[in-house]
Amino acid sequence: MTNIILQIENLSFTYPNHHQALADVNFQIEKGEKVFFHGSNGAGKTTLFQCINGLLKIKQGLVRFNGRVVKSEMERMKLISIVFQNAEDQIIAGSVFDEVAFGPINRGLPKKDVIKKVEQALQIMNIEHLRNKPPHFLSYGEKKRVTIASILSMEQEIIILDEPTAGLDGQQKEELVEILNSLANEGRTLLISTHESDFSLRCADRIIVLDQGKLLAEGKAEEIFSRYEILKKASLVKPIIMEVYEKLCEYSYIESNYLPKDIKELSTLLNQKNIQHPLENIVLNNETAIETNSEIT
Repeated sequence: MTNIILQIENLSFTYPNHHQALADVNFQIEKGEKVFFHGSNGAGKTTLFQCINGLLKIKQGLVRFNGRVVKSEMERMKLISIVFQNAEDQIIAGSVFDEVAFGPINRGLPKKDVIKKVEQALQIMNIEHLRNKPPHFLSYGEKKRVTIASILSMEQEIIILDEPTAGLDGQQKEELVEILNSLANEGRTLLISTHESDFSLRCADRIIVLDQGKLLAEGKAEEIFSRYEILKKASLVKPIIMEVYEKLCEYSYIESNYLPKDIKELSTLLNQKNIQHPLENIVLNNETAIETNSEIT
């Protein structure tokens, strides 16, 4: 039995300069899903998110939350949070604690409840030690953590993250994966836009692809990234780990019955097949390119 929390029906949006950013978009999201949105720049991802969140006024189409049409932009903002790609655009307070407390305070919560929610959010994001620091003096990765913590403190069921891995290093991305999985396990519903296909393959329950404001495709990551026509039309790149896996299958190193989601899973699979491999030397850098000094034997 499905548990639909968000429905987008016949959503279209045209900017005042007559540019149509969205055209008759329809999809639905289940509670606790991690849904990743792909598409080239200008495909409509950010516009879609801002319509859902209430930052943009919808003139054509509907947003349903738990089956109920939500027309008010202010009400959608209260129900659905968004973490912007650029953390600088979101931070307004003089300290990390005050930044994370801003949302709960403006909801009129008692002081003890505000403190409790802030402490929980700081702990989840592992930034308790930054509580008294001015956010604008933090590193980019730390600022990103603060913006996510500020959303977590409001305990909204749906969280939108626009390019959350932008500017993060490899270790920070690993930590982000753990955080997203933890939030989904708690029942939070996550809508995430990204250009990183390996990130989607590893984390997404489902992928939605936009192209020129229209919904081009939706499905499991392995299904989407296996369809050449979608990759070409939406300017998507097949995940590196998927490319490696397909080559291993092609040369009969392994059987094509299980697609690993990351290097660790692929290494485990090769170990199970008693195949000597140099995966411990593989480095996945920010451009999702694999570098290695030896070949698989």
